[in-house]
Amino acid sequence: MTVRQIAWAVVAVVLLTFGLLALRWPVYLPDFDPWGVQIKCGSGFSADLVQATFAGKADQCQHALAVRRMWAIPVAALGWLIVIVLVVPLLRPQEARSPG
Repeated sequence: MTVRQIAWAVVAVVLLTFGLLALRWPVYLPDFDPWGVQIKCGSGFSADLVQATFAGKADQCQHALAVRRMWAIPVAALGWLIVIVLVVPLLRPQEARSPG
């Protein structure tokens, strides 16, 4: 691998990791429920709207989750695409070089 390919591999791993972690991190609203607890909406992977429903903020939670998914999924997908572009040429068999 060349230095350029290694640099692209590092960028790809960072993008993929950051995108997946962003989907895993919990999404909170800046608002609080009637009991003074910050409203948790779930994560990018799954919604948890029970607390938001009791607080009357389910629509805001769905919007916050959609925004998180709107940028985190493309970031992870871009990282994965770069990984594929780097790995596919390595999997192809080398063509036999015929003498001159």
